[in-house]
Amino acid sequence: MSVHIRLMREQDIPAVFRVQTQAYVSAMVEAESIFRKRLAAAPATCWVAEDASAGVCAYLMAYPSTSGKISSLGSDFHPATEADSLYLHDLAVGTAMHGRGVGVQLVRHAEAYATSAGWTTLHLVSVQSTKAFWQKQDFVEVTALSPEQASALMTYSGPAYYCMKQL
Repeated sequence: MSVHIRLMREQDIPAVFRVQTQAYVSAMVEAESIFRKRLAAAPATCWVAEDASAGVCAYLMAYPSTSGKISSLGSDFHPATEADSLYLHDLAVGTAMHGRGVGVQLVRHAEAYATSAGWTTLHLVSVQSTKAFWQKQDFVEVTALSPEQASALMTYSGPAYYCMKQL
């Protein structure tokens, strides 16, 4: 199995939305219009994994940020002009590709991009029992949160954990 990782394009949004609906509980499914806004705000840090037979089978939407900033569920991307970090807002893998390492490939791609940009960390919110996956990628949970960070974390359905990785 070989997937190709490339920049997300506007025409990928319907396929990205389908992957999202396979990966997330309904309370966390975000509208296609939000994906379009995010892609427009951060086109260099939104990627898809494409399989020759399945087409777009996974995606990662991220944006330049500052360490410690947590994005609320459903919020627009506001890339930092003085970024020191890449915020991995949304990683999803379609059900047909579960367990095949596609998510790890997308994370490694994002790490390489962040490193080339000179950023020192990656950060994200782990949801839906994915904390172990992120820990295997060397992310650690950050528990000392400001009231603003805790409030943003509460917008996610179910247990949510703010995690960071030093590059």
